[in-house]
Amino acid sequence: MQPQDLLDKVRSRDFTLGVVGLGRVGLPLALAYAVRGVRTIGVDLDESRIAAIRAGGMPFQEIDGQAVLEGLKDSDRLDVGTDYGRLRDADAIFITVGTLLNSEFRPDYSHIEEVLTGLAGILRPVQILMLRSTVAPGTLVRRVKPFVENNLQLSVGRDVLLASTPERIAAGKALQELPMLPEIVGGIDDMSSQVAAAVLKTLNEEKTVHITKPEGAELAKLFTNVYRYVTFALANEFALLAEVNGADAHEIIRASNEGYPRGGIPLPGPCGGPCLAKDGYFLVENLTFPDFILTAWKLNEGVPAYMVRRLKQRLDERGESLDGAKVCVLGLGFKAEIDDTRQSPALRIIEMLRSEGANVVVCDPFHETADLESGVKGASAIVLATNHKVYRDLPFLKYIERADPPPILVDCWGEWDGEKARAANLDLLVFGKGD
Repeated sequence: MQPQDLLDKVRSRDFTLGVVGLGRVGLPLALAYAVRGVRTIGVDLDESRIAAIRAGGMPFQEIDGQAVLEGLKDSDRLDVGTDYGRLRDADAIFITVGTLLNSEFRPDYSHIEEVLTGLAGILRPVQILMLRSTVAPGTLVRRVKPFVENNLQLSVGRDVLLASTPERIAAGKALQELPMLPEIVGGIDDMSSQVAAAVLKTLNEEKTVHITKPEGAELAKLFTNVYRYVTFALANEFALLAEVNGADAHEIIRASNEGYPRGGIPLPGPCGGPCLAKDGYFLVENLTFPDFILTAWKLNEGVPAYMVRRLKQRLDERGESLDGAKVCVLGLGFKAEIDDTRQSPALRIIEMLRSEGANVVVCDPFHETADLESGVKGASAIVLATNHKVYRDLPFLKYIERADPPPILVDCWGEWDGEKARAANLDLLVFGKGD
């Protein structure tokens, strides 16, 4: 088969798709293709995850994921396993494994190299490999291409096509977003770009696909996340400035944004997750001069410690100690309405509270944790670490109305109603709101 034959095969939707890495990016991607009639082969080395998928159970939270997986359970459109050999039948293969930072905060490509090694002896002319993992600029050209040519003894552009197709989804909403999100594709050559674009348009013929160089696609993904991360850092710095001036950053930002065509300022709060902070290090891996991403990192990463210090100081003012105090922390996810705890600020808050000697009890609707009533009972403080909807309207007030002394409320997100808290005679600390 020639590269043009592969392109024709994909455009006619008569192709088999492979997905390596069935995590929060790869599994929804596999489901999105399988539910549209594309035979999809998924590979993941986690045997427990494969067992769960085969049994029809989503291993993590994904809107519509459970229903889609159950609908595919007895079909031949989704085949998952731990054996790379099954990918011999795949015409197009997405690599969606995670990329981490090593101990020196440098990109760690070991997972991608393990996948390429696993594909040795399996790839055959002509297939396309599409790198969907987050990587530093130049990875496809400087790392993947030489690995395929030197270690797998395959000719890139003839035997194997290569393209960077970075994921752009929001965690937990992939199945909703994949059909409509614009894609950015950077092929190693024109044919690689055409085939990758055709694969992505299988999800929706009207999907917008922008074609660029591989480095351009890699940069676009990273800069999108880093732009948001730096913007959040600016909002968090404004929160600190508002506190110093005895003002409410949330109130000011909402007023500044409303009806203003150049608004769009984000609200302050703990910033985390598996992409935002990490992607800055990928973006500036080869930078030889100082960058402001590090400053943004310090601002965002400092919010949990700052709020713990505020709580400790307020307890001291009341003649109480954080050491030995019961603290109820609400939320575990790195953002609202998801179960993903990777690089979650909530976990850092919990860790810091425990390092101060606090007895921490956690409540989260997406995890097996304490119930709200038992969590807040006898607590010296209640911390809103993740702003899940279920916690936004102070639902625990009925459980603490007779508490003596009443707990201190710590709102890291500016969600709780100050008037309602005062009416309940509760001391409320809000990130971004001065006393």
